[in-house]
Amino acid sequence: MAWGLTGCGLAVGSGALTGPTPEPSDQAALSAQTAPAAAAAAPDPPAPAPPAVDTFRDAVNRATSAVAIGQSAQSRADWELAASRWQQAIALMEQVPTDSPNRAQAQVKAQEYRQHLAAAQRRATDNIVPAAAPEPAAVPDLPTGLAAQIPIQRRQGGTPVIGVTLGGGSGSQTFPMLFDTGATGTLITADMARAVGVTVVGETRARIADGSVVTLPVGLVNIELGGLRREQVKVAIGGSYGLLGQDIYGQYGIAIGSHMIHLHE
Repeated sequence: MAWGLTGCGLAVGSGALTGPTPEPSDQAALSAQTAPAAAAAAPDPPAPAPPAVDTFRDAVNRATSAVAIGQSAQSRADWELAASRWQQAIALMEQVPTDSPNRAQAQVKAQEYRQHLAAAQRRATDNIVPAAAPEPAAVPDLPTGLAAQIPIQRRQGGTPVIGVTLGGGSGSQTFPMLFDTGATGTLITADMARAVGVTVVGETRARIADGSVVTLPVGLVNIELGGLRREQVKVAIGGSYGLLGQDIYGQYGIAIGSHMIHLHE
């Protein structure tokens, strides 16, 4: 009995299959035709994902811009622009990658920037020189060895806020200022400078809270606090908060209590 192989025309019996023997070249061609498609070149491995961009420096640049705008702001539009820069700085700080060495500092700076943003937004809403704080009561004679006794009004981020009287060409007013023992120089805001008539006499380079260095105008002002008086002190002008530095009290011993700061000879 024989079978017919469709399409080949060969007969198959109980014996061996007979037919023409393929040439070697034909066998190679046949092998090539039957090789699986997987024998093709393997695809290239996917490219590694690019590292996350550290936006810390961009955030610092936006904050520096906000400070510069705020120090020269004279209109509501100026303060709105400053507020916009603070918002950008906050957003960039929040985008600093979790594996960045700047991550922890970025979280702290973002919180600081929110305070500056709130101050700029207040100026934009009502761009008027804030009412001066009440004049402090007369300071009694101080004990021997005590140079000043300064009441603490409140604390901001752990830093004491005190009343400081500034005097210029337009008179004197008392303003709340930060008593920051880490600051070498004194900083007053542009609103404070305008309120008491401070005359700009030059400029200086100062390192601000985010670590960057900016150029600020310098003016001369009289300063009084807790019985201590300094005349014609050079102060930088800018920022959103007044800050009393060691150029005023650095020569004294400092004792900071819960409600009072004492400066000792």
